[in-house]
Amino acid sequence: MNSFFLYFKDPRVEQSYQITNQHSKRLTTFICLSLGFIVAFITKVIQSSHEKNNNGFISNLSMLIYLVVQIIFFWRNNSYLRLGIILLNHSVTIFFIAFEDRTGVDNQMAMLQGVNQMAATYLLVLTGEYVDGMITIIILQIFRLLWGIFKSDGMQYSALVTSTLLILYINYYNYQYNKAKRSQYLLTLADTRWEDILNKLLLQQSYLILQFSEENLRFSVRQIRNCEKLFKNDEEAYFFLKQATNQNKIMQNVIYGFIRKFQKNNQQTFNNTLLINFHKRTIRAEISIYQGDKPTILLLFKDFFYERKINTKAISIQYQKMLKLIVNILNQVNQYSFCQKKYQSIQRKLIFIHLMQNFKRNIKLKNIYLNDFLNNVIKLHQDVKIITQYYCNPSIQTLVNILQIVILQIFQNIQSQQILIRTGHTKENKILCIFEGQFNLEKIKQFQKYMEVSFQLLFESYEIKNQTLLFIFSDSIDIPFSIQ
Repeated sequence: MNSFFLYFKDPRVEQSYQITNQHSKRLTTFICLSLGFIVAFITKVIQSSHEKNNNGFISNLSMLIYLVVQIIFFWRNNSYLRLGIILLNHSVTIFFIAFEDRTGVDNQMAMLQGVNQMAATYLLVLTGEYVDGMITIIILQIFRLLWGIFKSDGMQYSALVTSTLLILYINYYNYQYNKAKRSQYLLTLADTRWEDILNKLLLQQSYLILQFSEENLRFSVRQIRNCEKLFKNDEEAYFFLKQATNQNKIMQNVIYGFIRKFQKNNQQTFNNTLLINFHKRTIRAEISIYQGDKPTILLLFKDFFYERKINTKAISIQYQKMLKLIVNILNQVNQYSFCQKKYQSIQRKLIFIHLMQNFKRNIKLKNIYLNDFLNNVIKLHQDVKIITQYYCNPSIQTLVNILQIVILQIFQNIQSQQILIRTGHTKENKILCIFEGQFNLEKIKQFQKYMEVSFQLLFESYEIKNQTLLFIFSDSIDIPFSIQ
């Protein structure tokens, strides 16, 4: 929305606002006030005729004819209704100021007539757009000032100053009124869009809709569906926002950061995927933000409530085939001593396949000594010269089967004849492990994307650079409901 002229920057939204929200109200107000003025001028024509006031009769009859023509034209051509409101306001006001015959009218009746005319003028200003009202108020007030200056015998400076201030005050109030009206329309439009989005969601989906108030920096719950395993009501939802974390940050602070990023980049929509830790469980969620009158947030919980069924029969068949393959390979390789290296390579690949096929079904936390774990992996890779620099032998609690997969994948993509492995602590006393050498970084990065959730569970942070792979282990791991 343009901050000065108060129009929506999206032409479709502006057109919708004018047609669906404003046009019918303006047409009703225009017709009612026009008919009211017509009745008033019919009365004035009859009265001036009865009083044999020729000047009053002619001026009132002329204005009556104009009002009838105007209402007929703009009723039939209501696409020009905004112009019709401006013309009606100007014509009636200028007539009462400059052309009305006040013969025989005392001060009390003149005051009452002026109040009625001012009320009608301001009602027309409120009905129109802010720009229309601003033009009307400024022009008519300037006309009143100039008319008073040139027609008055004495100068009342207080009246001139008051009239000038009124231009500013009325314009300010008119600005705030139209801004609030348009903001309310944006909020209604946002609600409608969210309803359309939610109607397209499956009934089984679990989601939470929040709204953020920038005045008091608070979240309010708009809607909850299928979240009984996390929270059942608004109070528990607020507790979830304060207790759940993402990368060691409280969820309400994480969402607030997303809102600030969303507003800073002036995006139409914002979508992101994140892992949420809550009560020793990890949930993969999608967050979407829409900026209406207030930022509205949709949290869609994906991989917490629905456990994927495992086809045990298919897995059993795969294992049987793999065992037969292992037996056949070992029988062939053992016959030739010069095939020892090839045997080790095949052995490592089979172990890797075995781990990949089982890690989703066997997720367990276990305490291990990192150096001993690495030494066991090194035994499988005797064809590579490996130098170790262990500055400590840290004990870590981790998902061993997943860590085995990650380490084996690193060893499978070694491209140099020698690598260096170092373990130790960071300045923050975090456990780290560094691999230095030449690696096939493209395959490692592809693997990291495929196992992204697993990497986030195992490591607090990691870096994959040209000749260095650095991993910092998490202090604790929350076992997720399912891992992809």
